[in-house]
Amino acid sequence: MTPSEIVDDVLRRIAGYVECRDLDAAVALFREDGVLVGSEAWEWAEGVATIREHLALLFARPQTYTWKNWDPLITGSAGDVIWFISAATLVERVGADEREFPYRVSGVLERAGVGPWLLRLFNGSEPAAGP
Repeated sequence: MTPSEIVDDVLRRIAGYVECRDLDAAVALFREDGVLVGSEAWEWAEGVATIREHLALLFARPQTYTWKNWDPLITGSAGDVIWFISAATLVERVGADEREFPYRVSGVLERAGVGPWLLRLFNGSEPAAGP
């Protein structure tokens, strides 16, 4: 697989896990020392235990989240490290109501040997309004 295909696969999986609130599967995509950073100042989690706590709070909200349309996906790689960034669309659902927002996803994937590609860093953020 190319770096872009690997990133696309991981983004599809994490977006799906977040949308269906699958805590164990979402956390399993992170390295033990991974970092998760969101749009809000309090959305900063280091290490899988803290990432689990953060996602549990997010999943307890009445709304669900996911993102889509990460295109164009910009990637680079060196050995067993891949980095990526893309504009995307954040989807927020509350019952039958759905809203979409501009969003950005970026991160770093790392693989140890022949193991799976895991997130060392994942950032999702709403871009600030320009001048």
